[in-house]
Amino acid sequence: MAEDEVQQAPVAMRAGWPGTYFAVIFTAQRTMSDENIYQITADRMVTLAQQQPGFLGVESVRGDDGIGITVSYWQDRESIRNWRINFEHLAAQQMGRKEFYDWYHVRTAEVVGHRTFDVSLDSDAGRDPEA
Repeated sequence: MAEDEVQQAPVAMRAGWPGTYFAVIFTAQRTMSDENIYQITADRMVTLAQQQPGFLGVESVRGDDGIGITVSYWQDRESIRNWRINFEHLAAQQMGRKEFYDWYHVRTAEVVGHRTFDVSLDSDAGRDPEA
Protein backbone atom coordinates (compact mmCIF):
# COMPACT_ATOMS: atom_id res chain seq x y z
CA MET A 1 0.00 0.00 0.00
CA ALA A 2 1.40 3.38 -0.96
CA GLU A 3 1.79 5.53 2.15
CA ASP A 4 0.66 8.69 0.38
CA GLU A 5 -2.67 7.00 -0.42
CA VAL A 6 -3.63 6.43 3.21
CA GLN A 7 -5.91 8.80 5.09
CA GLN A 8 -6.65 8.04 8.71
CA ALA A 9 -8.42 9.90 11.46
CA PRO A 10 -8.80 8.75 15.05
CA VAL A 11 -12.56 8.99 14.70
CA ALA A 12 -13.34 6.62 17.56
CA MET A 13 -11.76 9.03 20.05
CA ARG A 14 -13.88 12.06 19.18
CA ALA A 15 -15.75 13.52 22.11
CA GLY A 16 -19.41 14.20 21.60
CA TRP A 17 -20.16 11.22 19.37
CA PRO A 18 -23.35 9.32 20.23
CA GLY A 19 -23.17 6.00 22.08
CA THR A 20 -24.29 4.22 18.91
CA TYR A 21 -23.88 5.47 15.36
CA PHE A 22 -23.73 4.12 11.83
CA ALA A 23 -20.89 3.25 9.47
CA VAL A 24 -21.20 3.18 5.68
CA ILE A 25 -18.47 0.92 4.34
CA PHE A 26 -17.59 1.49 0.69
CA THR A 27 -15.23 -1.12 -0.79
CA ALA A 28 -14.21 -0.64 -4.42
CA GLN A 29 -11.82 -1.66 -7.19
CA ARG A 30 -10.54 1.40 -9.07
CA THR A 31 -10.20 1.38 -12.84
CA MET A 32 -7.20 2.82 -14.61
CA SER A 33 -9.08 6.06 -15.34
CA ASP A 34 -7.58 9.52 -14.83
CA GLU A 35 -6.29 9.74 -11.25
CA ASN A 36 -6.48 13.54 -11.16
CA ILE A 37 -10.20 13.65 -11.96
CA TYR A 38 -10.85 10.84 -9.50
CA GLN A 39 -8.96 12.61 -6.70
CA ILE A 40 -10.73 15.92 -7.33
CA THR A 41 -14.08 14.14 -7.20
CA ALA A 42 -13.19 12.13 -4.09
CA ASP A 43 -11.91 15.22 -2.27
CA ARG A 44 -15.07 17.12 -3.19
CA MET A 45 -17.27 14.28 -1.87
CA VAL A 46 -15.43 14.31 1.48
CA THR A 47 -15.82 18.09 1.73
CA LEU A 48 -19.50 17.86 0.81
CA ALA A 49 -20.14 14.98 3.23
CA GLN A 50 -18.54 16.97 6.06
CA GLN A 51 -21.17 19.68 5.49
CA GLN A 52 -24.09 17.26 5.82
CA PRO A 53 -26.16 17.12 9.01
CA GLY A 54 -25.36 13.94 10.94
CA PHE A 55 -21.87 13.41 9.45
CA LEU A 56 -19.35 12.31 12.09
CA GLY A 57 -16.14 11.39 10.26
CA VAL A 58 -14.41 9.37 7.55
CA GLU A 59 -11.46 6.99 7.17
CA SER A 60 -10.08 5.82 3.84
CA VAL A 61 -7.31 3.59 2.52
CA ARG A 62 -6.35 2.26 -0.92
CA GLY A 63 -3.81 -0.42 -1.79
CA ASP A 64 -1.41 -0.49 -4.72
CA ASP A 65 -3.79 -3.01 -6.35
CA GLY A 66 -6.49 -0.31 -6.55
CA ILE A 67 -8.80 -1.85 -3.95
CA GLY A 68 -9.91 0.74 -1.44
CA ILE A 69 -12.11 0.95 1.62
CA THR A 70 -13.74 4.15 2.79
CA VAL A 71 -15.78 4.17 5.98
CA SER A 72 -17.96 7.17 6.72
CA TYR A 73 -19.62 7.58 10.10
CA TRP A 74 -23.10 9.01 10.57
CA GLN A 75 -25.33 9.89 13.48
CA ASP A 76 -28.40 8.06 12.14
CA ARG A 77 -29.93 6.32 9.12
CA GLU A 78 -31.80 9.45 8.03
CA SER A 79 -28.48 11.30 7.64
CA ILE A 80 -27.20 8.43 5.48
CA ARG A 81 -30.35 8.50 3.32
CA ASN A 82 -30.04 12.25 2.84
CA TRP A 83 -26.37 11.89 1.83
CA ARG A 84 -27.17 9.07 -0.58
CA ILE A 85 -29.69 11.27 -2.47
CA ASN A 86 -27.67 14.50 -2.38
CA PHE A 87 -27.73 15.84 -5.97
CA GLU A 88 -23.96 16.32 -6.29
CA HIS A 89 -23.29 12.95 -4.65
CA LEU A 90 -25.70 11.27 -7.10
CA ALA A 91 -23.73 12.76 -10.01
CA ALA A 92 -20.45 11.49 -8.51
CA GLN A 93 -22.01 8.03 -8.05
CA GLN A 94 -22.96 7.95 -11.72
CA MET A 95 -19.46 9.04 -12.73
CA GLY A 96 -18.02 6.36 -10.45
CA ARG A 97 -20.00 3.62 -12.17
CA LYS A 98 -18.98 4.86 -15.63
CA GLU A 99 -15.37 5.90 -15.06
CA PHE A 100 -13.80 5.15 -11.67
CA TYR A 101 -14.75 1.63 -10.52
CA ASP A 102 -14.71 -1.92 -11.89
CA TRP A 103 -16.91 -2.89 -8.95
CA TYR A 104 -17.96 -1.70 -5.53
CA HIS A 105 -19.90 -2.79 -2.46
CA VAL A 106 -21.70 -0.53 0.00
CA ARG A 107 -22.55 -1.85 3.44
CA THR A 108 -24.22 -0.07 6.35
CA ALA A 109 -23.64 -1.15 9.93
CA GLU A 110 -24.69 0.08 13.34
CA VAL A 111 -21.70 0.69 15.61
CA VAL A 112 -22.57 -0.22 19.19
CA GLY A 113 -19.08 -0.01 20.65
CA HIS A 114 -15.46 0.57 19.82
CA ARG A 115 -11.96 0.18 21.25
CA THR A 116 -9.03 2.45 20.54
CA PHE A 117 -5.30 2.05 21.04
CA ASP A 118 -2.79 4.84 20.44
CA VAL A 119 0.83 4.20 21.35
CA SER A 120 1.49 7.94 21.60
CA LEU A 121 -1.14 8.16 24.34
CA ASP A 122 -0.05 4.92 26.01
CA SER A 123 -3.69 4.09 26.46
CA ASP A 124 -6.33 1.58 25.52
CA ALA A 125 -9.68 3.37 25.52
CA GLY A 126 -13.13 3.09 24.05
CA ARG A 127 -16.65 1.98 24.63
CA ASP A 128 -17.46 -1.71 24.71
CA PRO A 129 -20.93 -2.79 23.69
CA GLU A 130 -23.14 -3.45 26.65
CA ALA A 131 -24.05 -7.08 27.25
